[in-house]
Amino acid sequence: MENRHVVIIPIEIDEEKEASYLAAWQDAAEVMAAQPGFIRTYMFRTIVPGSKFSLVNVAEWESTRHWEDAMNVCPMMGQQIAVVHASNYEAIRTVLPAQDLSSGDGRMPVDLSPVEARRRAADGELTLVDVREDDEWAVRHPADAVHAALSTLPASLSDLPDGPLAFVCRTGNRSAQGGMQAIRAGRSSVYSVAGGLEAWEAAGLPVVLPGSESAVNNGDRAAAARES
Repeated sequence: MENRHVVIIPIEIDEEKEASYLAAWQDAAEVMAAQPGFIRTYMFRTIVPGSKFSLVNVAEWESTRHWEDAMNVCPMMGQQIAVVHASNYEAIRTVLPAQDLSSGDGRMPVDLSPVEARRRAADGELTLVDVREDDEWAVRHPADAVHAALSTLPASLSDLPDGPLAFVCRTGNRSAQGGMQAIRAGRSSVYSVAGGLEAWEAAGLPVVLPGSESAVNNGDRAAAARES
């Protein structure tokens, strides 16, 4: 533990820009998660009104050299590094190492195409679980999905219906992590929607938008996708 390198980055950002910043951070963090020496990274949001730094990112590496090497792959989005006291913050994002996807017995979630996931969910053959965070879910989410954010999934797994589960995220990385957590918890028939919400929308499948209680089709491609 004494040789580990911890980076703490306070982030001062306007509230209306937070969603786009977190989306960019998620992309960068998933690149980092595939780099040698990566241990974990967290994004915290302050719970103190009027705090200058509304977000704080904490990243842990096996060594300073590993972190410096990773900076050549994915710079920290121009943020100035500083040390701050991170108490009075709540964790809102967690990205674990990409290579951590192991149930211990070699089992992995089975990839399921968005079209097949949509068909099975609509027919009641499985539960579609969106593991993106609250802010991502609020913007749009797949029709027929339930929400269980990856950061809270261990505690919410018992609340999910019995039977097959198909996890979906934005691109497929977090859904695989969610599937592994479900397998470790003893669930069987666990799937990961290949390509995530991006592939879902590219296939023309319906999504639910803010203020709308009904699904919105992504053009005429949805009918064709369901028939293929």
